[in-house]
Amino acid sequence: MNEYRLRLSLLVRMAVAVGVLVTLSIAVAVVVGLIGGVLGLVAWEWIESGFELVGSFPGLSDLTALSPAAAAILAALGPLVVINWWQPITDYTPVEYLFRPTPSSLFVTGGLLGCLYLAIVDGSAALAGALEAVRSTTEGLLVGFGLSGFLVVVLLVAESRREIRRLQDRLIADSEPVTAIDPVLEATVRRLATLASVPVPDVYVTETDRPESFTVGSGDSAVIVVSTGLCERLSDAELEAVLAHEVSHLANWDSRLMAAAIVPVVIADDWIERESPDIRDLLWNAVFGALRLYGQFGVAVLSRGREWHADAGAAALVGSPAPLAGALETLADARYKPETDLREWERSIVALDVLPPALEDRTSGPFQTHPPTEARIRRLRGLEDEDEDERS
Repeated sequence: MNEYRLRLSLLVRMAVAVGVLVTLSIAVAVVVGLIGGVLGLVAWEWIESGFELVGSFPGLSDLTALSPAAAAILAALGPLVVINWWQPITDYTPVEYLFRPTPSSLFVTGGLLGCLYLAIVDGSAALAGALEAVRSTTEGLLVGFGLSGFLVVVLLVAESRREIRRLQDRLIADSEPVTAIDPVLEATVRRLATLASVPVPDVYVTETDRPESFTVGSGDSAVIVVSTGLCERLSDAELEAVLAHEVSHLANWDSRLMAAAIVPVVIADDWIERESPDIRDLLWNAVFGALRLYGQFGVAVLSRGREWHADAGAAALVGSPAPLAGALETLADARYKPETDLREWERSIVALDVLPPALEDRTSGPFQTHPPTEARIRRLRGLEDEDEDERS
C-alpha cells in the first residue's frame, strides 16, 4: 500500500513540477525574447550601417555592370581556385610559396589579396542591401525580431548551462580520487552501479568533517563525492546504503533532470539587478524575482520527489531499508551550515546530496529541496516493518 501511495505522490509531484517549469520556461523565454528582439532590431541597424560603410569602398560592382552579390561571388572564386588548385599551380608555374619576394609569387599573392578585398567590399554592399530590403517590410521586421529573440534565449540557456557546470566543478575541486585512498569504497560503488545497470561513476573523497555525499553529472561523466566525516560516522552497511542512494540518482537520471530544470531559474536570477535604487530596476527585479521564486517552487517539488525515489531505490539495491534509515538518523544531528560561498539553493539542486545542505533546510516548506529527514526515516522504517511482516 505504501508503495502505491509513493508512486501516486511521485506522479502528482512530477505533474506539478513539470507544469510549473514549463510555464516558467515559457514566461522567461517570452520576456527575454521580447527584450532580445528589441535589442536585436537595434543591433541589425548597427550591422547594416557597418556593412554600408565597408561597402562604400571601391569594388568590382562599381567598375562593371555586376550586382554587388554577383561581384562578391566572382571575387570569392579567386581564393577558392588557389586553395583547391594549389598543387597544379606549384607543379606547372614558377610559384612555390605565397608571400615570397619573387615576381610569380607576388603576382599570385597580390591577386589573392585583391580577390579577398573585392569579396569583402562587394559582399558587404550586398548584405547591406539585403538587410535594408528586409528591414523595410513588416514581415522582415517580424522575422528579424523573432530571430533576435530566439538567439538571445539560446545564448542565455547556453551560458546558464555553463554556469551550472562551473558550479559542479567547484563542488569537486578540492576532492581526490578514491582509487588510492579507499579501494573498498570504490569496489562498493562499482558493485552498486553494476546492480543498477548504470555506468560506473568516478568516486572522490573530500577532506571535511561535515558529513556529506552527493552526485554531480550523469552517464559516463557522473561523479560521486563523499566526505571523510561521512565515512567516519557510518558503519559499513550504512555507508553502502548512502552510496546506493547516490547510485539510484544516477539510475533515475536525476542529475541531468535537475540540471535542466534549474536552467530557467538561473536565467531569471541572472537578470536581477543587485543593489540598484532605480525604480525601473526595482520593477525589473520584482518581475524576475517572482519568476525565480515560482521556478524554485517547481524545482523544489521535483527535487523532493526525486529524493523519495532515490530512497526507495537505495533500499532495493541493498536489500533492506534499515541501513539507510540508520544512516539518516546518524547524519541528521551531525549536519551544520557549511562555510562556503556557494549559493546554497543552487548547490542543493546541482549536487544531489543525501541530506539538505544546511541545518535550516531540515524543516518543511515550499522551497525545500529535500523532504524532512524525519519523514524519510519514518517511511523507511515503515518499509522495514512491511518486509518483516511479509517474511513472517
